[in-house]
Amino acid sequence: MMGHRIVPIAAMGWSLGVIALVLKSGLIAPSISPPINIQDPLALAVAVLKQAETFKAAAVGIAGVTPNEVLAWRVVFNSPGRDEVFRDLLATGSPSGRLYALAGLWFEDANEFATAAAALRAQGGRVTTVRGCIASTESLREVVHQIESGSWSREFLVAGRLVNVR
Repeated sequence: MMGHRIVPIAAMGWSLGVIALVLKSGLIAPSISPPINIQDPLALAVAVLKQAETFKAAAVGIAGVTPNEVLAWRVVFNSPGRDEVFRDLLATGSPSGRLYALAGLWFEDANEFATAAAALRAQGGRVTTVRGCIASTESLREVVHQIESGSWSREFLVAGRLVNVR
């Protein structure tokens, strides 16, 4: 009777020992990213947008929460020198980060925006978008077209309420 109780306990002890050794050995190491100055809101916002994995609307989920990416976009938009920051994001960001940058450039020089939109459209590919409770995968070409209409840029500014900006 005692024998078949000790086997599961010994197996659990063995498993925990192996897990502890693997964690201590460094075989499972966290990815190392450059340090971010969390005291600087603009640097933090840029880091959030550069690493964005999805392109999200201003209100997502059942509660309509404003996602971190949109809050970061607003920080960049309201910062001095936003054009340079958006240009840098356009060049160095993730696919979703580049879309956020394009949405920011929508307010600036129309020729520069058109050139950036054409370049991004030509890259092709797909991106995950989230609107409300609906997540989907769309072509970059289609999302760029939507940004060209100004709907995303206006939404980011006013949390879903459309206003005439241009």
